[in-house]
This record gives sequence, C-alpha cells and structure tokens, in this order.
Amino acid sequence: MEHKEKEIEELWSYFFKKPRNNYNPYMLRLLDFPDYILFKKKMMDEYKGNWREFFGNENPIFLEIGTGSGNFTKEIAKRNPDQNFIGLELRFKRLCLAASKCQKENLENVVFLRRRGEELLEFLGKDELSGLYINFPDPWEGNEKNRMIQEKLFLALDSILKVGGILFFKTDHDQYYQDVLDLVKNLENYQVIYHTADLHQSEKAENNIKTEFEHLFLHKHNKNINYIEIQKVK
Repeated sequence: MEHKEKEIEELWSYFFKKPRNNYNPYMLRLLDFPDYILFKKKMMDEYKGNWREFFGNENPIFLEIGTGSGNFTKEIAKRNPDQNFIGLELRFKRLCLAASKCQKENLENVVFLRRRGEELLEFLGKDELSGLYINFPDPWEGNEKNRMIQEKLFLALDSILKVGGILFFKTDHDQYYQDVLDLVKNLENYQVIYHTADLHQSEKAENNIKTEFEHLFLHKHNKNINYIEIQKVK
C-alpha cells in the first residue's frame, strides 16, 4: 500500500499543483499501459521527428485529435497494420479505455498521448505526419475563434504534414462544415479533394468507421453527418 500511495502522489504532483483531496482512479491506471499511453511531455517531446523509432518501423504515421474511448483509433489501426497511429486525449478514463481496447487486440501500431491538439509542433517533427483525423470537434457556437480547425492549424500542418497528406474531418454541425470549406478556399497550400453533407448516404459510407459519438448520434437523432478530405498540395 505504501508503494501504491507513493505512485499516486507522484502522478498527482505531475498533473496537478494543488494538494490532493481525492483522485480519479483512472489516473493511476495510466501505469497499466506503458506500451500504449504516454503522459509525460518530456518523453513525448523526445520523440519529435523520431516517432518511427518508437514504432520500430518506417510506416506512415497518422494522428487523431480527440480519440474519446478509442473505438475509431482501435478499428483503423486494426484495419491498417502497415500504418502507425497516434491518438490524442486528455481524460484519464478515456485514455485507459482506449488503451485497453488496443491491448486486447494486440495492436502494435498505435499509441495514445495525453496531449492537446494545440501542441502539435512540440512533439511532431517536419513532414512526420501522413494524415490527420479530426472527428466531431466542438463547434464552439458563439466562440468560433476557439475551434480546432482554423487557419493556425494549417500553419502547423505546413510544417508537420507531408505534401500529399490529408486532413479527414467529420462533424454533425452544418455551419462548421461550410465554414471549413470556405476557409480552405483561401489557403494556398491546401485543397478540398472530397466533401459530402451526408456521409452515410455517400460512396464513403461502406468504409466509414463510426466513432462513439457517431453511433450515439445516429441512434438518437436523424441528422446528416458532414465529411471533408483536405489535401496538402505543396
């Protein structure tokens, strides 16, 4: 018990500055998945430009921002064993659930980072990504300046996304979808190569991997799902 208490205190002091009154039990479970979860920034940053060393191969690397409990990441990694996947998530429980799913499948081409999407340039090197998935980000109605997909994201991608690399975007928010289409029209290095306002009735439906949110939304609401593919062209 004394050893466990020490681990808890060390983790708590890493994530939080205030004294501990209680703690999320999933925080300690991060330690159960050393092959699947990285949560210390220094360790992540040391892999900048060298993520192929982490994965132990030269396969292309794809990133998902906001993995939730990992249904999408697990399935896409399972379908594409010749590709590597990095998933970003902040919540302890979601990280542990995602890692557990991948561990049960014995997947060796996926890792989850407790990291914000705004910090991409801190842990990814030049031309290191072949693709980026952003599924159902917060539309920030009334505070659109806080959105994930805006010009400053593409400024980061100018450095870390390979020419020919693709940003894959799904949203249930119709205005967000239109705003992203309009944004890309003014970007010199990017172009929309595919878009649809009804993903589940499109030719992409057959191979679409549903996220947890997508399953829930389709079950409860009769709402179209918007989808865009944006390619870096130079």
